[in-house]
Order: sequence, then C-alpha cells, then structure tokens
Amino acid sequence: MAFSGNAPPQLAVTRELVERGHEVRVLAHRTARARVERTGAEFVEFQRAHPDFDITHRHTDSIRDWESRTRMGAGMRMLKNGLFAFVVDVSSECAEQLERWPADVVVFDWLFTGAAVAAEAAGLPSFALVHCPYPLPVDGAPPLFTGLRPLDGRIGALRDRLFGGVATRLLARGMPLLDKARSERGLEPLENWAAQLLGAREICVMTAPELDFSSRGALPPNVRYVGPAFEPYAREWRSPWPEANRDPLVLVSFSTSYMNQLALAQRVLDALAGLPVRALLTAGPALDAQALRIPANARTVAYIPHRTVLPHAALVVTHSGWQTVNAALADGVPLVCVPDGRDQPDNAARVVAAGAGVRVNKNASPTKLRKVIAQALEDPALKRGASEMARALARSDGAQTIAESIERLGSLERIPAPK
Repeated sequence: MAFSGNAPPQLAVTRELVERGHEVRVLAHRTARARVERTGAEFVEFQRAHPDFDITHRHTDSIRDWESRTRMGAGMRMLKNGLFAFVVDVSSECAEQLERWPADVVVFDWLFTGAAVAAEAAGLPSFALVHCPYPLPVDGAPPLFTGLRPLDGRIGALRDRLFGGVATRLLARGMPLLDKARSERGLEPLENWAAQLLGAREICVMTAPELDFSSRGALPPNVRYVGPAFEPYAREWRSPWPEANRDPLVLVSFSTSYMNQLALAQRVLDALAGLPVRALLTAGPALDAQALRIPANARTVAYIPHRTVLPHAALVVTHSGWQTVNAALADGVPLVCVPDGRDQPDNAARVVAAGAGVRVNKNASPTKLRKVIAQALEDPALKRGASEMARALARSDGAQTIAESIERLGSLERIPAPK
C-alpha cells in the first residue's frame, strides 16, 4: 500500500474488511503505520522497498516530478521513481510475507505492480485498487496523463491510438525490472507492463463510470467501477467564523503530497481576499501555512476531513486530486480545478466534461482566479452538474463492493459481529 492521496480509499477498504471479521495484514511504508493501525489491521513495514518513502515534504520526496520543466519530463520521473522503482523489492517482500502468513487473497495498490507478481507466483487471486481514472490505454478514450477530453470521429480515434502507443512505449521502459521481479519468482516474462495488472482477478476503479472517460471504451472484462470509498468522518463541523457570517464557504485544498504548490496557494488566497466569501484552506503536510499571507476572510487548518466540511461548502478550489474531486462531487459541490501535474489535468478534464466545474491554468494571476471563482459561485449549471455526479457516486460504496467481491471467492466468509 502506497500513501498520499491514494491512502483514504485503501484505508476504507482495509477498515471494511476488518469490520467484517477478516484478518488483514497491510504491508506499507513506515509513515503509514498509525493510519493503518487505526483501521484495526496489522501493519508490516517495508524493509527494502524504500521504507522511508514519504512524498509529503520537499526534503523527503523521492519522486521529485515537480522539479521537471515539462510534462513529459515530470511523467518520466513519476514512472521511474514512483512505479518502476518499487516493482522488484515489493515483489520479493510480498512473497516473503505470503510464505510466513498464508493469505487467501492479495489486495494491492495498482502502482505496486510487484504485489501482483507475488500473488501470481503464490497462485492467489488478487484485486487491484485503482485510486485514479482507469490508467491503461483503452480504445475509444484518451489515455491517462494526457489531460485530454474525448474527441469523436476518425481524428479522435487516431489521436487516442497515437497517445496510447506513446504510453505503451513509456511503460516498456520498466519491463527489465518487471521481468526481473517475475524471474525471481519463477515466472515467465510478459509482453508488456499492462499484462501484469490485467492478470488480477478484478481491477477495481474506485469511482463511478460517469466520471471516467475510459468507461465509454472497450474495457477488459475484469475491470469494474465499484464506486468511491471514504473513511469515516465527523458529521458535525464548527465554523471558525461568527455565526452571523453567512457568506459562501469556499474550501481550498492543494494536495497531501509536495508539489511545490506554495505560490499557487498564495495566488488563490489573494484572489479570494477580494470576494465576499469565507475561505477555508486545508494545508495538509505539504503546505507551510506560516509562509502564507492569510487574508481576513480566510482561515487555515492543518487537517480536517473534507467530507466534514463539504456539506457546508458552495465551492471547492483545488489542484484536482482524484480523492478531492470524488469527495466534492459526492456532496454535490462544484469545483474550480487548478491542476498542477500527475493525473490532475486528466481529473480536471473529467470534472469539466461532467459539467461539474471549470478549469483554470495553474499560472493564472489572482485577478484571473478571482473572476473564475466568482463566476463559478454564480453558475447554477455547475451545481446541477455536481448534483448529478453526486447521484452517480452514491450508487455504490466502493469499500463494501470490494469486500463483497472478495467474500464471493468462496474460501472467505463474513464473520458475524458478536452480539
């Protein structure tokens, strides 16, 4: 299990399995210990697979894609340092754990491909948890990490095949490491990286199909949209403003991982300073609130569950992290998306296509941001789009759906809670 914005849905699945009476062991980096143990699962720390991995601070981030000057360069750093770098050690450590602790099923973060290798070698069914839009190329949809929206007709098909081919070739750069991991487990080489992920029993995309372009394409039969999964959160929120202040509440959030986002956060706060709103910035571990100029109409908190605040919010201004997008839309709150990197331009494209938000360049001035935010607050069409997505996301609880799929394997049964 990897930890940053991908953590909340995986923790929700972990908690659901524990509460159903299953014995759950989580292999993760040491920074995840406290959060994993709060679910009731047993935590096991990686020993070789970058045990100090922590992308929440500038000085600890080993991916460092934010240092690149181009999207292609950032993408290559993400692949090299965030996907390829883990496959061999994760495979060997998962295999060792399975030898010591015979499991019935392996549930893994799709970025930890090595876990799928270990599960295959052990002859165990595996479930891949996808905490972003579907990540592999699909006919009929633009590939992830392009930031593109669907384009109909021959030109769109040609464009998508072109970018899909590029994505496949980039993933091919990691094949020597994947083949090494498979060889160490006594497995034959594969033709491509995608084949390892596609070998899972189920690939669980943790959102609604209406929010992902790939759902319109020809998906493999083991890909399933299971709905979002959220950790438990407090239902009551005490506003830090006087009760008489009824200005619209704007929630501002810019990632739990470090992406050099301080200047962007400051421009957004400067933009909000000129509007009749209440602005709440959740700084998280990646932003130093002490380094920001906080306007009179804004407040900052280190952390608060977004879904605690969202029922009171009129708008979310965000980097477009996938969990923030799903949380906001689950409560029917429109978004102003200011994507920074990684899958964020893709997430913003999906929000805009759903009619649930707008997108603005991350280098926009405070004046431009102020105008976009003011217009979004006054646009009823965005609220209607967000409400429609809320209904789609409410159809299925991802954690429950995944747990039920695991229990249907036959060897696992839900253990009734003691009366």
